[in-house]
Amino acid sequence: MCAILALVASAIVPKMLAVRSQREEKAVIAVADLLRMYAFRNAAGVQQIGLYYDPSLREVSLWIYDLNPENPEGPRIWQPDRLSNVVELPEGMFIDRAAADEAEMPSSDAWNIPTHPDGGRPRIELDLVGQEKQLTIVLENYSSTPLRSDDPMNAARTPIDLDAQGSSLEAW
Repeated sequence: MCAILALVASAIVPKMLAVRSQREEKAVIAVADLLRMYAFRNAAGVQQIGLYYDPSLREVSLWIYDLNPENPEGPRIWQPDRLSNVVELPEGMFIDRAAADEAEMPSSDAWNIPTHPDGGRPRIELDLVGQEKQLTIVLENYSSTPLRSDDPMNAARTPIDLDAQGSSLEAW
């Protein structure tokens, strides 16, 4: 009887772990897609857009700064974007740290990272932590493609001081 239970457990447990890993990977891809949409909407649109995270619901979404439908003559308000989907992080996964232009967002409260009124946007860095995955996603303020720390093909670019390397007189 114990041998049968051990055999069944050895077949089920790896599948359960694989399913959890797949759900977390799907969520990471969805968050990266949301950051890509954030960059695209900022470049193509005239409205301010914000990346919103609610830790109590584990939801990441885009919000827009638009007219209040209940009071169109009044001030603009932040409201959920109707053109993008909300990303719900799987059970056990959360954003451990978020930063906009090196400014840390509160980890226990909901936060919003808006684009700048002049059309620019901040550099966004998100640390996602799950039961199977732990990685950082970075969206540079000049790029439309988020970079993942777990992908060696997407190594983040860092500035190089050519003068300090002795290359100040070389033509490039």
